[in-house]
Amino acid sequence: MEERTKQILEFLKTTDKAKTILRRGYLWDGSRRESIAEHMWHLGIWAMLLQGEIGFPADLLKVLKLVLTHDLVEIYAGDTYAYDEEGAASQRKREEVAAERLFSSLPEDLAAEFRALWDEFEDDATPEARFAKALDHMQGFTQNCISLGKSWKENGISRERTFLRTDPPRKTDPLFGEILDSLYETADREGVWGS
Repeated sequence: MEERTKQILEFLKTTDKAKTILRRGYLWDGSRRESIAEHMWHLGIWAMLLQGEIGFPADLLKVLKLVLTHDLVEIYAGDTYAYDEEGAASQRKREEVAAERLFSSLPEDLAAEFRALWDEFEDDATPEARFAKALDHMQGFTQNCISLGKSWKENGISRERTFLRTDPPRKTDPLFGEILDSLYETADREGVWGS
């Protein structure tokens, strides 16, 4: 086997670890926490369904690449809970180190592509990145709503504190505001808040 193929295969084996890195949010039935692999897959579905509904153009293939790579660095950096202020302070640095470690294991051209995708998502500067990041925030919020706030209750997360995650998508597209308003109505009715 060529060295390039060996590198790709090793990377694929490494990315299988994404199935074991757990987020704080629970599956819909509250039975267990969601993995980062499940999260990234679900974001792909969100992107496919909402790409034609938003009011700005965003290349779907690029968005799918962004959502499928954005959390791979957590294989080495671990997941940082959305409401962990202390963890958020060091998150970018930890994830940059992890990105270098993870992506440098690929052949040079693929390493550059994956790193550029990760940087694009983090920098939030393109329409595709803004769309992908809005979906990232909304999927986590929705996951908490459909699991009846299990993670929010465990961590004492109030309705107002969730605005940290929901205000950015609202600024990205009016459709996201409509979706979030509907989710907040359900969340209020179900009493899913942690405090």
